[in-house]
Amino acid sequence: MRQPSHARGLAALATLATLLATGSPSLAADSPERLPADTGMNWRIGPAQIAKSCGDSIAKTKASIAAIETTAPAKQTFQNVMLPIENAEAELNDETAVDTVLYQISPEKAVRDASADCARRVSDYQTVLSADPHIYATALRLQEQSAANSDPDKALLRLYVIAGRRSGADLDEAKRNEATALFQKLGDLQRQFEIDLSEDATTIAITKAEAASLPATLVATLEKTASGYLVPVNESTVGRYMANEKRSDARKRFSTAYGKRGGLKNVGLLEQAVAVRDRLAHVLGFNTWADYQLSNKMAQRPAKVDSFLAQIDAKLLPKARREVAQLAALKRAQGDRTPFASWDYAYYENQLRKTAYAVDEQQIRPYFPIDHVISSVLGIYQRLLGVTFTEISPADAWAPGVREFSIADTATGKAIGWFYLDLFPRPGKYNHFANFPLRIGRLLPEGTFQKPVAAIIGNWPAPQPGKQALLSHDDVITFFHEFGHLMHATLCTAPYETANSMVGIEQDFIEAPSQMLENWMWQPSILKQVSANVETGKSLPDALISRMVALKHLDDGVSWTTQAFLATYDMTIHSAGSRIAATKIWARLKRQLTAFPSVPGTYPEAGFGHLMGGYDAGYYGYLWSKVYAQDMFTVFEHGGLENPAVGARYRADILEPGAIYPAQQLVEKFLGRPLKYDAFYRDLGISK
Repeated sequence: MRQPSHARGLAALATLATLLATGSPSLAADSPERLPADTGMNWRIGPAQIAKSCGDSIAKTKASIAAIETTAPAKQTFQNVMLPIENAEAELNDETAVDTVLYQISPEKAVRDASADCARRVSDYQTVLSADPHIYATALRLQEQSAANSDPDKALLRLYVIAGRRSGADLDEAKRNEATALFQKLGDLQRQFEIDLSEDATTIAITKAEAASLPATLVATLEKTASGYLVPVNESTVGRYMANEKRSDARKRFSTAYGKRGGLKNVGLLEQAVAVRDRLAHVLGFNTWADYQLSNKMAQRPAKVDSFLAQIDAKLLPKARREVAQLAALKRAQGDRTPFASWDYAYYENQLRKTAYAVDEQQIRPYFPIDHVISSVLGIYQRLLGVTFTEISPADAWAPGVREFSIADTATGKAIGWFYLDLFPRPGKYNHFANFPLRIGRLLPEGTFQKPVAAIIGNWPAPQPGKQALLSHDDVITFFHEFGHLMHATLCTAPYETANSMVGIEQDFIEAPSQMLENWMWQPSILKQVSANVETGKSLPDALISRMVALKHLDDGVSWTTQAFLATYDMTIHSAGSRIAATKIWARLKRQLTAFPSVPGTYPEAGFGHLMGGYDAGYYGYLWSKVYAQDMFTVFEHGGLENPAVGARYRADILEPGAIYPAQQLVEKFLGRPLKYDAFYRDLGISK
């Protein structure tokens, strides 16, 4: 999910062998290159250290860039100017990686505050660098002179020229300075929006009677009150609460509170950001922010995206309405004659799963204990991609409970990198599920390849003392998806940070690999592997798997019209000028494009983190990239889901090149043909 925003650096962001019999990932014993015991990243730093380290790193980079820019234009070459500039910027990101990410993951408020300030300072400086007219002119001149010989070098020049133009480096000084100030203002607004969401501690009070229908595993985590419990309104509770709370008024209270996360303050921040983006677009020579954002994406033009989204919604909205009508009938059949509302949907869909398909999530969860899920998912990736994971214990990390692993190539034993798993909620932490690239792999000046580091930051329900967390099937799909991003980040072999998958690839492709991989979690043979009853150790029964798989498209109408609505909302507000009424536009489009109106009195856009986390005028990418995902999946369907040879092709053709080549070129090489839409339409159950 995480994407770099304007600045190139990490501050702006927000594999395989067989498991041993124990089920634990293991490093080959004869590995010729072992990684150090940890990543070398210092997570035990306080606010004062963050402030000093941050300032020192920025000052060092400024001095390095200034020295490089003294080279006379006639003597500038790729080797003596562009490489040193790239290395200086990458070193800044490496040195401040910890400083700039802790605001989203540290348990300590003072550390988060210091980190947020450092993230602002680094992002502001990187914004200035992106618009540096000297760097831009050098990259453009060297590109025109064909000074780069290799494909990676050509890609580096191409990406610098694109970044320079998109940052205003080719404008006159007044406009360039205005653009830089606007980008910096936008960064401030986006960070504050993220912080407000992370620190939102909204709860609702429920009675003991209202808690009676909730899963015991959820109730056990709730804070008790004199009359009942307090339910946190967040990502770790919403699914279980809304699917199981029997009382409609209690569901409505939760739904209303959930639709207000982030508060009116975040509505204001979003509206300010839209105004800043609109002004920026005009300064940079575009009609709208959507035009600006799509100019370097695969889709290219907003009109193309608008048409794509409208077609999907038009084809699936009738199905969504049929799905809702079926649930409304079930509600009446169970004795409730009140009108069907959006807060009824999850509960009655769960009832339908139980009654019509004999699939009860509470009976499925015991088959997905967290330790087995993690071990088996890692095993699948190991076998498929030819890598080996070894857990490092104790982990050197930012909070208790975080797990750390090394990555090595199975065939050669060559060390590749590390990753962390931080999977349970805590106050002040990033509150969704995402892959965070912490350090980018790159070729260092001395000729060695820097080992990358990444983390999956998640919010699964925390386990009770002495027990394992039990996951839903959807939780398992999410983990498999995010681990696909982690592999994309760590297996990239592009020599430059700027050309890494997480930095330079077109954003409307970035979700395609992970969306393709979600298909694994619907295959009976794979579900057998990732399931093991917490009491008996037995896998999911075949009959239950068949019923689960039959549910894959149960709510496609509601799900995909919701996605089309969210993407259309994003495109609409970023094509509407500088003054928008964010909540009114939300309500209008929600009524027009989905089966439900907005919940009265709510402002869900305040909690729509993608709009302020790098997906602005880009949320359509989830649907757009699914076209590529489903077509790529056909290669595995024909060649074998667990065929290491197909996995090796996928690793070599899609994961390793990064942004050295355009995404379309990568996909067509992997497919061996031009892209087709057939698999996408077939998966959605609609005609072309």
